[in-house]
Amino acid sequence: MEPRILSFATLTLALSFFLGACEEPSQTYFASSRPVKTIIIGDNLTGDTRTFPAVVDAIQKAEISFRVSGKVQKISVKEGDEVRKGQILAELDPVDFDIRLKDRQASYRTAKANYDRAKELVEKGAISRVDHDEIRAKYFTAKANLDSAEQDLLYTKLKANFDGYIAKRHVEKFEEISASQTIFSLSDVSSLKLKVDIPENLMIFITREGESVRKLYAVFDNISNQKFPLSFIESTTKADPNTKTFQVTLKMDAPENYNVLPGMTATVYADLLPGELQSATSVMLPVSAVISDNEKQATVWVVDETTMTVKPRRVTPGTMIGETMSVDGLKQGERVVIAGAPFLRDDMKVTLLETGEQAK
Repeated sequence: MEPRILSFATLTLALSFFLGACEEPSQTYFASSRPVKTIIIGDNLTGDTRTFPAVVDAIQKAEISFRVSGKVQKISVKEGDEVRKGQILAELDPVDFDIRLKDRQASYRTAKANYDRAKELVEKGAISRVDHDEIRAKYFTAKANLDSAEQDLLYTKLKANFDGYIAKRHVEKFEEISASQTIFSLSDVSSLKLKVDIPENLMIFITREGESVRKLYAVFDNISNQKFPLSFIESTTKADPNTKTFQVTLKMDAPENYNVLPGMTATVYADLLPGELQSATSVMLPVSAVISDNEKQATVWVVDETTMTVKPRRVTPGTMIGETMSVDGLKQGERVVIAGAPFLRDDMKVTLLETGEQAK
């Protein structure tokens, strides 16, 4: 039994030391300040520059199709080929169209001959005016049918609507196709369109001509140290019902040394004119700056630079764009914690990290 008594005594002594060490936890916890990473609302990090994810699209594109039905006899281009306006891309088997054209030509010749004779006979009084008008109507019908057959034969050759590239081929040779069925997707990538979604709190300051934007440029992840200038094309005036954002379309010249294609992604940077956002109640913060308090309310930590302590501030979250979020409830000039926020307490002393350091 003696080893058990010793073990219990040892355990009791250890427990008493532990309780003594934890007697004043708050005082021990705040004995040293916690390092945090911060930004100042309204400085160069959160000022008038905004970033938006964008999707690249062709400046002009079309789904090319035959206007008549038939069997694909010839495909003259491949996916990725560059084509010129008016170039023949594919052809249908013309046999049935030739037969129909010859039939319409024969009917037209007969109708024309009858009409020429009717004009002479009606002048001589040999036929009535009613018979003459009926023969004339048949002539014009035969002429229209002939024109239609000639046009259908021309439609067996599919031509490019504009200069561009074959983005995709949708049919194979010898396939039976119907009129208006998509044969090729044609894209003009001499210039490109970038589409971005703008939250309403920023859209309210942007004019339809983009005059509130001082500078626009795109950056691609795989193209380092290059900014591609953008120009404003158009914007929607009705918000998306789900995201409450407005789509803005921008134009970019196709890079000479890079193969930027529709469907690729980029980041658009927009520098708004000074003062455009001063009356706005929302600011953009990294998502890491916004946490949830005990009552499930969005909260950020604001640094009191006089005492170097932090205070929680409830904010109203808005739209998330990439790794940033718009929030209401902050003022310009306030310093906000953007890294280390989940580990803070009210009135906790903090130290500011230098640029490049990480909060733990």
